[in-house]
Amino acid sequence: MVQEPYFFLSYARRDDRDEFVKRFYDDLARELRRIAVADPPTQPPFRDVEGLGLGVNWSRVLGKAVGHCRAFVALYSPAYLSSEYCGKEWTAFWERLERYRQDTDIPDVPALVPVVWTPVEGELPDEVAALQYNEAGMGEEYLTHGLLHLLRTDPLGRAYRTVVERVAKRVRLAATRFRLPLTPDLDLKDVRGLFPVAGQRSAAPGTGHVQVFLAAGVADPLPEGRNRPEYYGRSPREWTPYHPPKNPTVAHRAQKVILQEGYTSNIEVVDDALSGRLDETLRNNQTSILLVDPWAVRTGTYRDALADYDAHNRPATGVLVPCHASDEETGDEAIWQDLSRVLWRNWRRHNDPNDPLFRVRVAEDEFDRQLAVMLSVAQNRLMEMESTTPSRRPGGPPPPPLPWTEPPLTPSDQGLDDDDQ
Repeated sequence: MVQEPYFFLSYARRDDRDEFVKRFYDDLARELRRIAVADPPTQPPFRDVEGLGLGVNWSRVLGKAVGHCRAFVALYSPAYLSSEYCGKEWTAFWERLERYRQDTDIPDVPALVPVVWTPVEGELPDEVAALQYNEAGMGEEYLTHGLLHLLRTDPLGRAYRTVVERVAKRVRLAATRFRLPLTPDLDLKDVRGLFPVAGQRSAAPGTGHVQVFLAAGVADPLPEGRNRPEYYGRSPREWTPYHPPKNPTVAHRAQKVILQEGYTSNIEVVDDALSGRLDETLRNNQTSILLVDPWAVRTGTYRDALADYDAHNRPATGVLVPCHASDEETGDEAIWQDLSRVLWRNWRRHNDPNDPLFRVRVAEDEFDRQLAVMLSVAQNRLMEMESTTPSRRPGGPPPPPLPWTEPPLTPSDQGLDDDDQ
């Protein structure tokens, strides 16, 4: 029996860096099951990373799925409309719709379901522009900012759930009411796709976009020396540094501030590719913010990545380190001395009133204001830069070693007054 995926999810691979696409795919499949849609082995949904095995001819596997699926969900974004293979997938399914219209004289076959993943600008081809991607009840926030924004800022909220429910109903209607002609033996490499669309850039937004990088611990295992799991969750994104620990997470709160300041944003967890990602944001004319859990410097990957950040001149990057006075563990001076050793070049300007891009021990009632100021200064510096190529700082004495048994630094050792701590 020929397998007919209930829907095919078409998306740009670069849009799934943080696996939000997978979250939407899972939520959509779950909603379809909730509204009593059968999901037998002959019609599971299809997403390429789940449908491709090692050593397969991927253009044929994708072609077979596009040629047999009952509905097609396309996540529109600048990256999507500049992707050659997204264009091939879209065009192959569009041709199936055209054949069905000609065979049945049914003019409206809503089996290609567009979703605004991130807003797109510029003139679109008539075929793309003709498809309605918004309907009553989906909400102005979705139309203005896209589904990715809803998923990042409030994945359990009503706005996001409404869009998932509407898309599921569209998929169900297409899959149950229309039986499109199949396209057997379809190989996508032979399809002449409609994309890239002229005027659409694959790069992320420019100065209106902020890349947020998060370096934080998790509950299991806790960072070295930490005994309070309630500040953490299963992933760094669930870090809640303020006392009592509660939602929203610091990542969610930061994105809310960024949105209020008129920018878009996304969150990435710091890894050993941080330096390259910061270079990329600068090339894309973007600012960046590092949200740092001071306990993170006791984790090897974070420590090395942050030390590498410290070795470069990053004039359009801000660093914000939250802390609550009632968290007695984080009030221990040893953890701040560890942080100062890792970020030893930048530490000399921490909490400098004339340089608001490096803020440590930021209290809960100061978080929003400090971040807003940081964004403004970073954006201004970005616009003032004559070159977008980051340069390495001049050489200096090597940083002190990092064994945690070293005696803590005193304020006089660091050249700081007690009031600067």
